Amino acid sequence: MIQNNQIASAYSPPFRIVAKYFIAAIISFVIFNLLLTLNYEDISGHHFQPKILSVTHIATLGFITMIIFGAMFQLVPVVLEVKLFSTILAEVQFWIFSLGIILLVYKFWHFGSALSFTLPAVLLNTAMLIFSVNIIASMVKVKKWNLTGTYLASSIFWLLTTAVAGLLLSINLDTPFIKLNHLQYLKLHVITAFVGWVGMVVMGVSFKLIPMFTLSHDYKLNLANWAVALINIGLLGVNWIMHYPDTQFYNVIFGSVIFAGMLLYLIQISVIFRKRIRKKLDVGLKFTAISLFILGITTLLNFSFLFFNYENVINLTLVYGILFLVGFASTLIVGQMYKIVPFLVWYHKYSSKVGIEKVPMLKDMFNEKLAEYHLYLMISGLVISIISLSFQLKVLLLFGFSILLISSIIFSFNMIKIFRS
Repeated sequence: MIQNNQIASAYSPPFRIVAKYFIAAIISFVIFNLLLTLNYEDISGHHFQPKILSVTHIATLGFITMIIFGAMFQLVPVVLEVKLFSTILAEVQFWIFSLGIILLVYKFWHFGSALSFTLPAVLLNTAMLIFSVNIIASMVKVKKWNLTGTYLASSIFWLLTTAVAGLLLSINLDTPFIKLNHLQYLKLHVITAFVGWVGMVVMGVSFKLIPMFTLSHDYKLNLANWAVALINIGLLGVNWIMHYPDTQFYNVIFGSVIFAGMLLYLIQISVIFRKRIRKKLDVGLKFTAISLFILGITTLLNFSFLFFNYENVINLTLVYGILFLVGFASTLIVGQMYKIVPFLVWYHKYSSKVGIEKVPMLKDMFNEKLAEYHLYLMISGLVISIISLSFQLKVLLLFGFSILLISSIIFSFNMIKIFRS
């Protein structure tokens, strides 16, 4: 139980808040994989297509961001030793955010419908603003600041930047006003979301959770300090130059700065893994290790995009999107869910009953063998999907997405088993 003693504490919010976000995210994950499977013939060509935009936002908002919101409500109070500012705001945010996702996904799917793009964008911006206010108001009371706090504070800034960019893009789809190419601002929106929001949260939290789960000691975080500085500088530069045409030279400079920051992060995290006392990786850490390896691949791929017109290569942006969303983000989240959720459920249901009555062990709360099969299926489905997109093999793509769907169902089965324990 030692490895989990920093996931929950007296500072933790009520579990129903966190559980609500996690359950909604798990449902979104299955829907995302189901829609990919049912619409595999439409997942091809340029990324700016209604159904591709729709399923992408189910993954980014419904699954990844929903999980991050729940995790931050749990981890920010515990890691920074401060109470969450308001649980009521967290409740209100959930319903506004969920409605915004449903409307946005519907609008992208039915691109020509009467519903505006602006309405769901306003709802999502409102929810993200509420979240940011809640977390910032919690952070201002922190007495002992740490590196994870710096990463998380940065992520809040980039979340708001992503949200505003999304709102402006939505308004532009309803009433065009952007002078430059819409796709250039879409690129800004994606880079800020992937690196600034998702990336910063993942990196910051990993410096707490991975040493805790692997029992790593005796390492310095110098590279992590350089990484957060370089990535923030690079993102500020990219967000500046994207408002102007013909900025290839500056794009290479600031893109290289972000690349350097990501490399330093990956080196830092490999140092932490090498310093671990617990040599054998359980299923949650196997997911995590594989996801970080894939992050290295996407980082190299992203860097290469600085030097050629990647949009001229058929399906390359889709390959990158699947690698990042499924290979990196989803695999990492799934692995961490196998580590975090059993303990949170155990902590809130059984910690007060220890010594009074028989309580379950953490390993008994889900089927670990099934989780191992889940890992093999998820990686197999990912590899097959990437090969299929690269060589435009439609039938094989259906096979790859079907395997990913089965793996997501296994994941949801295990999560239901944990919540019902």
